[in-house]
Amino acid sequence: MNPVRVRAAVGTAGRRVVHVLLGAVVLLPYVAFGWLFTLAVSTGMTPAALVPLLALTVVVGVAVAVVPGVRALEVTAARSLLGVTLPEPDPSTERDWSVRRRGALWLLLCMVLGGLGALLLLLGLPTAVGFLIAPWLPQPPLPTGADAWWAPVVGVLTVVASVAVVVAAGALLARAAPRLLGPTPSERLAAELVVAQRRATRQAERARIARELHDSVGHALTVTTLQAGAASELLDSDPAFARRALAAIEETGRRALDDLDHVLGVLREDDGAVEAPRDLDALDTLVDGARTAGVEVEVYRDGELAGLPAVVSREGYRLVQEALTNALRHAGPVPVTVRLSAARTGLELTVDNPLPSDGTRTGRGGRGLRGMAERAALLGGQLTAGPDDGVWRLAARLPCGGPVVEPGEVR
Repeated sequence: MNPVRVRAAVGTAGRRVVHVLLGAVVLLPYVAFGWLFTLAVSTGMTPAALVPLLALTVVVGVAVAVVPGVRALEVTAARSLLGVTLPEPDPSTERDWSVRRRGALWLLLCMVLGGLGALLLLLGLPTAVGFLIAPWLPQPPLPTGADAWWAPVVGVLTVVASVAVVVAAGALLARAAPRLLGPTPSERLAAELVVAQRRATRQAERARIARELHDSVGHALTVTTLQAGAASELLDSDPAFARRALAAIEETGRRALDDLDHVLGVLREDDGAVEAPRDLDALDTLVDGARTAGVEVEVYRDGELAGLPAVVSREGYRLVQEALTNALRHAGPVPVTVRLSAARTGLELTVDNPLPSDGTRTGRGGRGLRGMAERAALLGGQLTAGPDDGVWRLAARLPCGGPVVEPGEVR
């Protein structure tokens, strides 16, 4: 048998015996009140005098059982001494009478088993000592000398039996604790809601980080791949263009590293992480990077983009970035038209690019469009994307003052 497990089992049994004996300690005041009441009756105290004593006994007994905070103490004692797993009780349920009744029943069970256990030890241990010393010291009516050879065996068995019964009482309390001290249906529901909210929060945070990585790093890789290909083809015939493409690759890679550093800072909850520029103030830089990849991008602005709320400007930038990435990835270096209209009510944008000759978009897609739809929905806006009269059109509306969901918040 594993010595570590034996020591653990002995330690658990010892703590449970202590818990049983604590029930006897709690029982003592009730025994004292009962003794006083019995003494008063035996001395001929009048009923008028007995009524206040009886009322005091009942009030004290009930108050100890149902007073707020007792259940928390019972849970703490059961966890530390009985070795059972119990969640922290919800303070809002302390005034629930069903909770108080269960706590009172638990207290009653502890007192009954504690009283019986203490009585057994108080009677059994002295009796066991009498059997143990009977061969050497006369213990009438037990025999002594050689005739009492069996008495020590009985004494040892008496000790073992007494301790075993008290340990069994502790095991019974350990089995009953989850039923009487465990969470109520309302507490279980509240705990499940907390777990679900935490899970949803983590999922929302993962989705946000996935969108950031997909939009920023994905755009950088798409643009740099096309720029590198164009530079390789024109390296001999147009060195100046190749140098511009390489410079654009360097700048795009630097911005992608800033974006990646920002996302890693979010993962590590680092307040000092680099905050990458992700609003429409950086739109010209974004468009220049796409142009160096061979894309003819025309941008039409209407209204004051600088007056938009920061979150709307940032999400608008990400939508344009992902739309350019999709155009490069699925249609190639085709002309792209970007229209932005800013107003007090919000931002409207459309991005158009010609469809391939067969009328379909090439390559795999889905994550980008899903991420863009999520960005628009988080602001209370709308986004549509699909073929429209020979072009692939992405249209989005981002209202100002919409239901913004911050990172880590769940709606």
